[in-house]
Amino acid sequence: MVHLEERAYSCQLCGKIFATKQSRDKHFNSHFNEKHYECPKCGKRFSQQDGLRYHLKAHDGIREFKCSECDMAFVTPTTLKLHYMQKHANPSERRFKCIFCAKTFATEAVMERHLRRHIVERPFFCNLCDNAYLQSSHFYRHLRRAHIH
Repeated sequence: MVHLEERAYSCQLCGKIFATKQSRDKHFNSHFNEKHYECPKCGKRFSQQDGLRYHLKAHDGIREFKCSECDMAFVTPTTLKLHYMQKHANPSERRFKCIFCAKTFATEAVMERHLRRHIVERPFFCNLCDNAYLQSSHFYRHLRRAHIH
């Protein structure tokens, strides 16, 4: 399934899509699990060691996955693939199309995030202060900065 790019399992919290139920479940639990792996350079914490490893490479400027079409380079092969699909692939290769405008997207999660801009949906709601966010990353950044000390 991974090599055929069939991804049928999505995270209910952030929309990220996975090829296997086990991968999705491991990711889903990372939203709630304690983050044992801390970056020694900036203090950001990770629930999985791989996340910290890639994060440290970014700190060190190690971007070993280079785009064949432009000068961009990436820390992970996944981000390289997403970049290629969004910036260089023929629009017909991008399977997900916005119902409001002509934009096309490499992944369903990116398209859904785009759709929220059209309908002004902010699904990531903070119960501690009533703020709401368009993206989960903005919500988690808010939690770290405003409520977790």
